[in-house]
Amino acid sequence: MRRFPFFASRYALVLLLGVNLALLGISIYLGLKSANQMKEIVKEDFNQQQLVLAKYTASLLEQDINFLKRELSTLNFSPSIQYLEPLSWANRMRATLASVREEGVVEILRISPNGDRAYQMDSRGVDQITTGSFKDAPYLAWAGKPEHKGQVLVMPVSTQIPHYVGRLITVMAVPTYEMSVDETHPHPSGAFSGVLAFYIDAHALAKKFTQGIRSGKTGYAWIMNSDGIFLNHPERDFVGKNAFTVRKERMPAISFDAINQIQREKMLAGKEGSGAYISGWHRGMAGEIQKLIAYAPVRLEDQNLVQENQRQESWSVAVAAPASEVEGVIHTLYTRQFYLQVIIGLVVLSGTIVMLNFRYEQQFSSSLEAEVNRQKEMLKKSEARYQGLVENAADLIYSVDADGRLLSINRYAANLFATARSSVKPATVGGVIEGTFQEFVGRTLYDIFNQKSADFHMEWLREVKETGKVRSKRHPVSIGDQEFWFSTSIVGIKDEHGEPFAYEIISRNITGRKAIEDRMINMEKLASIGTLAAGVAHEINNPMTVILGFTEHLLEKTESLPEIHETLQVIEDEGLRCKKIVENILTFARIPQVSETSAEVTGLLEKTLAVVKNTLLTKKIRLETSLAPSLPRVKGDPQELQQVFINLINNAADAMKGGGVLKVATTASLDGKRVAIEFTDTGAGIPREAQAKIFDPFFTTKETGKGTGLGLSMSYGIITKFGGNIIFTSYPADEYPEKHGTTFTVYLPIISGPEAEAAGQEPAAPEETAVIS
Repeated sequence: MRRFPFFASRYALVLLLGVNLALLGISIYLGLKSANQMKEIVKEDFNQQQLVLAKYTASLLEQDINFLKRELSTLNFSPSIQYLEPLSWANRMRATLASVREEGVVEILRISPNGDRAYQMDSRGVDQITTGSFKDAPYLAWAGKPEHKGQVLVMPVSTQIPHYVGRLITVMAVPTYEMSVDETHPHPSGAFSGVLAFYIDAHALAKKFTQGIRSGKTGYAWIMNSDGIFLNHPERDFVGKNAFTVRKERMPAISFDAINQIQREKMLAGKEGSGAYISGWHRGMAGEIQKLIAYAPVRLEDQNLVQENQRQESWSVAVAAPASEVEGVIHTLYTRQFYLQVIIGLVVLSGTIVMLNFRYEQQFSSSLEAEVNRQKEMLKKSEARYQGLVENAADLIYSVDADGRLLSINRYAANLFATARSSVKPATVGGVIEGTFQEFVGRTLYDIFNQKSADFHMEWLREVKETGKVRSKRHPVSIGDQEFWFSTSIVGIKDEHGEPFAYEIISRNITGRKAIEDRMINMEKLASIGTLAAGVAHEINNPMTVILGFTEHLLEKTESLPEIHETLQVIEDEGLRCKKIVENILTFARIPQVSETSAEVTGLLEKTLAVVKNTLLTKKIRLETSLAPSLPRVKGDPQELQQVFINLINNAADAMKGGGVLKVATTASLDGKRVAIEFTDTGAGIPREAQAKIFDPFFTTKETGKGTGLGLSMSYGIITKFGGNIIFTSYPADEYPEKHGTTFTVYLPIISGPEAEAAGQEPAAPEETAVIS
């Protein structure tokens, strides 16, 4: 102090006071400014989280709307609906209603083309036919325009729908044309036959997707349509009211210009975004309350309808929460910091600036650390809640980087991948293998999917990166030896520069639903083939009658010529077999009755092999037979069994390109109840991936145009009709180059009791072996 006497003077105290007051004022100003900036940053971040929640809810609602459109279109394809068949239209509607009732559908309506009759099915499953004038229905006039064929109309929500006055009802309609084929309508006219519509309770549908949403501690979600009407809102008396007037009616003293502007310029325009506004209440609290809001549109119509009507019918999902929930944490932190600054300034003025600053700095650091730890704990809990949602979801949710390497995966996806990659098949009881997070994280898509499926996903990732768009696709996926169908969405996760550095993949396993769709398509194919087959059979029947007549005449003339007579006898037998086939075709669409006739297998096989012997020789196929001549008679129609044997022999011949060996053997089972007929070839074998579907209708491994896929399916039906069975073993050439080939074994039950005595069976003789080359 002696070297610096100024600091001992009274002016030094004034100077220090001024300097510290200035520093204190500057620090307070900067602190308040920093706090306000931090509040705005946190608000924006919170609103972005709300926007993600709003967009996710909107996408779920859009998927539900699209599901209803698909169900409406599927129902519209039904012949029962197109032709209003008296015995089946109600049952068809009732089946569809069972799958869409939970989506808010309260009625299914089918109106005739001239609008004089309506076929209705209400939410209770009660059907009725109403006669009257429905010509004024706007969707009937819309459906009558040819350019709307195949389109789905979603009308604005209305409270004036007959029988539903006062309820928020939207109508989803599709034009109906007579396009489908069934037994009673083999030649559809293609004419307009009216309109099919769903009556949907918009409030129930909106409530389904918003009632469980909670943003922050007390935030909630609501939905409004393009007319500004609340479809759902936590305030029950707001539902069905105009969003621009109902708030003002409840609390006239508060200005709602901010929220009205957001609704008018953003939400009704079908835009997404976020903002803030002043409200007069929130979950029981009253007064001016600032709220944060994020909103996203729900598209209801396709682009063609938008261009035509010059207005897009859409809804908007909003998620709102009080700003005080966000500001509370920041306010507490910066209030504490403000008091510390004041204390530090006062300590400096008292002459103990260094000691007290050091002490309070430590105190500030410890309190800040505690606050940080508390925030970390809260963040951990929030992450745990989010992780719980993801882990317990019934969808496959996993993230990958740009190289397709897994960064995270939920339990459902890990279990499905682990099960599919193992030897456990989906049909096995309890056949689910628990997959772990560590088992898959770090692996690539190529380690999980096969080459084709992995390439598909990688191409999709590149598409998302280039376009920045989120798209949903339905696609097949191969995992291990199993085939699946997924409905997948891929979202790019962007860094601070807006570039995607990772991708979130959400897939739903729709394998079961796809199998049902494929089965329905096959049923439609079979119905069409049945109709065509009847016409073809009639055309074949006439010349066959002529052929058999002349053959019978020639048989009478050539009794003295054994060689010609034997040849004509073969022609007559084969003609009768063709006639039997024609009769089968004529009864193709009807349920066949089981024939109680019997057949002698050895003689039938010898007769069949005599027919195909020349064909096998021309294909350089050596025939080896081992037939037991005195086998018991079996249940079955000889003509149909011969058709099965020829199908199996032809399939074996087609499999042996360039020649081979065909072995045919018959034996009686050890229990004396069945006869086994084996057809063994040395062909290329059946590919392993095709073996599970070899008996499916329309499935074939042959080249296009060389097979219908019905031979083995019809053969299986014939054998099982008589209580028998067909099994096969196959060794594909690419896996078993030394012993490739296929063996089909037909088992037929032996007739017993009075039937056996009537047939005059003799005991089985030792087997005889013959070789034809």
